[in-house]
Amino acid sequence: MNIFIVTVFLWLYVNLNLSYTHVISVPLKVKSGKTQGVSSELPSVLEVALRGKGWGILKIIASGNTEYILDLSAYKKDSRIDLAQNLGESVNIPADVTIQSVNPGFIDVSFDNIITKMVKVKNNTSVITREGYTVVGSVKMEPDSARITGAQSVLNKIKVVQTEYMVFKDISMPFSRVVKITDTLGNQVNLEPREVKVNYRIELSAEKTLQDVIVSVYDVPDDKEVLIIPPKINLTVRGGVEELAKLNINDVKVGVDFKKIESDEQGFVEPYIELSDIFSLITIEPQKFQYIIKKKSKEN
Repeated sequence: MNIFIVTVFLWLYVNLNLSYTHVISVPLKVKSGKTQGVSSELPSVLEVALRGKGWGILKIIASGNTEYILDLSAYKKDSRIDLAQNLGESVNIPADVTIQSVNPGFIDVSFDNIITKMVKVKNNTSVITREGYTVVGSVKMEPDSARITGAQSVLNKIKVVQTEYMVFKDISMPFSRVVKITDTLGNQVNLEPREVKVNYRIELSAEKTLQDVIVSVYDVPDDKEVLIIPPKINLTVRGGVEELAKLNINDVKVGVDFKKIESDEQGFVEPYIELSDIFSLITIEPQKFQYIIKKKSKEN
């Protein structure tokens, strides 16, 4: 065992004293002034080719904190910047390692008026519940909006930001999780906050049938009346046990708009059903209705 360790040590010593070319990825972080809005698209990572002894390159890789901070506060107008010029100092390259190339080597930076606005956060997470359970209602996010600051020309194109993609599996009780907001424009836009809390309500799943719900007709002209055949409908809905226990026929609105009847050419219509989004419709019986339109008799 001792011979093996000595052999490995000697091999490492010899090889790490040889010269190598190695490419590393260096994150590019942009620092701008309070009144500077960066409107040009900037890379988030630079590919840097290094040449030097194995020890020096290994030291850079092992440090794990290499990043290039580009300070734009001194630039007053659109500029072309040589990224390789100050790279050695920014990422702390050892003296025995040289930079052979940087990709990209130059970037064109454009500025615009800086603005701040609020945008909605779009949920990109989902839940797979344990068998026999269901998600009640839609996810609640805290906060549901984010503040973004940047160049006006860039922010005009941003309508929403999204959470990171995550799937929560085998869930059988209410829960909350903190998730990151996906930052795809990190060097152009300042985003606050960078995380939101998603709240899901989970309950045991059940079904309930609401019988004899009245079908109403809306916007009937004063000189007409409409009879729906049959006049009532049965609905089966699925949802959480606790919410289903509170649900009754008064919580459901079933109706037909007179204009839909008037434009019908088949002799039957389908009703619209308004139901809280915490429930899902399973069956509707009947699905179509006939109708009779009558003229109201004139009163003497």
